Amino acid sequence: MLALIRLTAPPPHAHKPRMTALAIDVVLRTHNRAAMLEGAVESLFAADRSGITLRLLLVDNASGDETPAVIQRLAARHGSRLVPLHESRPGGQHALNCAIARAEAPVIAFFDDDERVPPQWLQVIAREFADPATVFVAGPYRPQWDGDVPAWLPEGYGGVLGIIDYGDRRLRYFHDFGGMLTQGNCALRRWVFDQTGPYPPELATAEDRWLNSWLEQRDAVGYYCPDMAITHLMQEERLNRAYFERWAVREGHDRAVADRMAGLASLFRQRWYWGRLVRAAITVLLGHGSESERFRARLDLIQARANACKRIRLAVSSRR
Repeated sequence: MLALIRLTAPPPHAHKPRMTALAIDVVLRTHNRAAMLEGAVESLFAADRSGITLRLLLVDNASGDETPAVIQRLAARHGSRLVPLHESRPGGQHALNCAIARAEAPVIAFFDDDERVPPQWLQVIAREFADPATVFVAGPYRPQWDGDVPAWLPEGYGGVLGIIDYGDRRLRYFHDFGGMLTQGNCALRRWVFDQTGPYPPELATAEDRWLNSWLEQRDAVGYYCPDMAITHLMQEERLNRAYFERWAVREGHDRAVADRMAGLASLFRQRWYWGRLVRAAITVLLGHGSESERFRARLDLIQARANACKRIRLAVSSRR
């Protein structure tokens, strides 16, 4: 269980980075996306890195396509600025742990292989971390659509496709709004991971929620920065209802695990959550609302069922 204490920086001797104060290690994990990878990497190295020492820690997470060849070509092109890594265990948490263990800079930033960073991305990170009180920052994910937006796409589920946008104002997490830090576009002090330790292996897809809970319980100072926006490529294979339904099952399971590890109460103990489920059930049963509203209600119910089932299994296993 996470201790409910205020987050404080460790003493200087706790971690001695070998780089300068403006050094940034960027983590990029990839799995079977050889066609997208080069564009992601080149967007990073095309960004303004004036006054910044930059390294890219590029993790091949058990890819079975042409990814190793692409990484080899990129490493030859960018030299010591690109550190190729390999993690044979499938799973984002293993890939992240692999890269974080090799990080040396005082700031670690993250983005994904289906994203493109803008020219000012690194400079925004450097600007924010000039304040020693800042522990983490994150920015919007803005979609690049190749076609029309599906009519069934439900409000509030844009994150399934990597669409996250809290507006055009700089906001403090846990104070100004209730957003969650997400791994695909963020940066943190290196010492955060010294304190958290590696991502737990049982968190196959909930590493964001786990880290966000850790930061929130310590009232860590973090900011949503609208000028740190990345472009997220929309992938055709995700633009269907079946993908969203599979995601809802996985999210329900992962939230149950992450909440239990963080010592948080079950969603089913929250009055607001029961109200949400009752409204969703009425919408589904009576067919109220638009196509997207009906699908959102269905996803809410799928996620709740998965969460409850996982909670029950965890409770039973803990009693054995």
